[in-house]
Amino acid sequence: MKKIPLIGALFNHKLFQGYGFAVVFSLLLHVLILGLVSRDWSTADELRIVPPKSIKASVVEIAQPKPIPPAPKAVVDNSAQKARELAAQKRKEEARRQAEIKKQKELALKKEQAAKEKAKKEKAARKEQERQQRLAEESRKKKQQEELRRQLEQERVAREQAQAAAAEQAEQEAGEVAYYSELLKNLIARNWNRPPSARNNMVALVQLSLSPFGDLLEVRLLEGSGNDAYDRSVVQAIQKAAPFPELKKLERRVFDNNFKRFNFRFRPEDLVR
Repeated sequence: MKKIPLIGALFNHKLFQGYGFAVVFSLLLHVLILGLVSRDWSTADELRIVPPKSIKASVVEIAQPKPIPPAPKAVVDNSAQKARELAAQKRKEEARRQAEIKKQKELALKKEQAAKEKAKKEKAARKEQERQQRLAEESRKKKQQEELRRQLEQERVAREQAQAAAAEQAEQEAGEVAYYSELLKNLIARNWNRPPSARNNMVALVQLSLSPFGDLLEVRLLEGSGNDAYDRSVVQAIQKAAPFPELKKLERRVFDNNFKRFNFRFRPEDLVR
């Protein structure tokens, strides 16, 4: 009963406080190692040879233990578990089927919406195309009407100008015809010798065929006066007066229309001025 306080007092000594115990233990360990190293471990005794002892051996058959048959497995009734798993699998399949149906419905709805949108756009595009075509057609008709009015106006102006030119030309031609007709009558009258039987009421209608140079090609008596002497005097006057070179100054068109075949009524009273 007194050792315990002694050991406790020993360990409570200041040498065992802090690192003191480790230092003391280390010193003791080194002293022990030096003591073991300095000891002579050589064997002074000689080895003794001991003769072998004979050993009697016999074969002993050891009975092999019989194999222990495996214990029969315990039959576990897991039908309820399988039923639960089957039900869970069915629920999963039903959920997957419903999800697939929902997905197909959504796809069908999207396709329907896309088709409606496409039809709406096509309808709008068709209406726009029809509007553009209608505007183009209206513009074409307007241009066509403007072009028609422009052409009609040009034709009216051209027609009026042509009429004015024709009237001017006709007036000029009438003047030329009157001038050269009077000229031919005067030339013929100057070459006419009045027969004694001629009277003022006598009229002879003759036709002169002339060349563009004024040459007399033919003279025909179309209507006689009833007096042969008078008729012959008229034809002779024409033949004496020819040719008529003044006709070369006429435009060919005017000559062909008026003097290529020139009918002439000769009256004695026309010669009286």
